[in-house]
Amino acid sequence: MPETLEGIVDRTFVYPIKGFPGIETPERGIRASTQNGVQGDRNVALYRKDDGLPTEWRPKGQFKICQNTEGMANQSLGLTEYDLDSWYRLSRGLMRQAIADSGLGIPLSSVVDTGGYWYLSDTRKPCVSFLNLASVEALGDFMKTQIDPRRFRMNVWVSGMEPWEELDYVRKFEQGSLYPMCVGDLRLHIDDLCERCKATEQNPETGKWDLEILKALDVLLRARGYDGSPHRGKFEVMGWLAIPQTNGVIHAGDSVVFG
Repeated sequence: MPETLEGIVDRTFVYPIKGFPGIETPERGIRASTQNGVQGDRNVALYRKDDGLPTEWRPKGQFKICQNTEGMANQSLGLTEYDLDSWYRLSRGLMRQAIADSGLGIPLSSVVDTGGYWYLSDTRKPCVSFLNLASVEALGDFMKTQIDPRRFRMNVWVSGMEPWEELDYVRKFEQGSLYPMCVGDLRLHIDDLCERCKATEQNPETGKWDLEILKALDVLLRARGYDGSPHRGKFEVMGWLAIPQTNGVIHAGDSVVFG
């Protein structure tokens, strides 16, 4: 394989509410930092339990998400990129109330708003998520259907790479190993490949579970000779997670360089 892999940022997204559709940010890009990963990403979620709202990180299964709640993928408050700054400026109480008043039938008592003081990403780390669009297309060819990349709910879509190059770059983790990458002037280290769940099987247009994405990934990657994700040996993998080593902004058109 080459010493460096290169691609181009195609599109960028932020997900203010965990489980809800992302908001594309072509004008502002996404702000990545060593403290909180993507600013404003997954700071709000809908709690499933009835034991008081959490005040610290909880596993994703304790919230309503596309993995466990049909219809999440196409719910929306109608937010756009241009609403994001005002959205972030809302006090915690006002933000929770806006969701409860949205007409989606979400009670105020279930809305968790971290205010950015703690995070709801699955990894508990300040990650930015990346998706190789060529890998999505290759999976669609295997399944004989077009697959909407929005199913994978990633912050950064990357074009110009070969299918599955990201898997070849991050084969396994060894003590002290680092997998560096740069996006524009932003330096990151790849933390893990993204192990997928049933959320990917929910159609972003209809909110229905309609494709067996996990089964297809397992069959395809085993046939390709993949030996499983670095930390846990999973075959249901698409995309990767990277931790910023510097602060910066990722814009469409930025170069993506591995190594």
